[in-house]
Amino acid sequence: MIKQKTKYFILTSLTIMLIIIYIIDRNHIKTQIKDYETDISGINSALLTGSNIMDEVNAIRENYTNNINMVDSYTISGSELIDEIQNIKALADKLKISINDLEIDPKNTLPNIFKAFIKDQIQLERQTLSFNLSGDFLDIGNFIEMVENSKSPLRLNYCSISLDTLDPRGVIAQLKYVAYGSEEL
Repeated sequence: MIKQKTKYFILTSLTIMLIIIYIIDRNHIKTQIKDYETDISGINSALLTGSNIMDEVNAIRENYTNNINMVDSYTISGSELIDEIQNIKALADKLKISINDLEIDPKNTLPNIFKAFIKDQIQLERQTLSFNLSGDFLDIGNFIEMVENSKSPLRLNYCSISLDTLDPRGVIAQLKYVAYGSEEL
């Protein structure tokens, strides 16, 4: 009878131990599964982000192309620049504004950093057209607005307005426009 009790006790102990080992192992496996699910979720989100990369690259390329086309639409030849200067003078006369110190900078003012990026794409140079306007503040404002709203390839780069010491009701505007063109500008 003792042998039966001992056998029963040993079998019961082994069964309980196996159940405990099974529960511990099951909890360990559940933890591993949760870790794997977290890793898979992270990988899936990275893949979703990665699938958007091509869309972003295409959007950046399209934006770059649009910007190059926009700048290309601003290009101006030497004769067109002379015509634009005549248009500016006519507009100033119409608004009773005087133009002083008209200067075309023939040097390419496009920074070297941009030349490195676009040297293989397009031959682009940027020249500046600087002048001073003196007259009534509102007329000068109208002048700037009319030039910006016109189809002129000149783009306002700098504007500084100060009071005219010789005319108590007048102002002096220092303007700098940029024009883009090819190497022949």
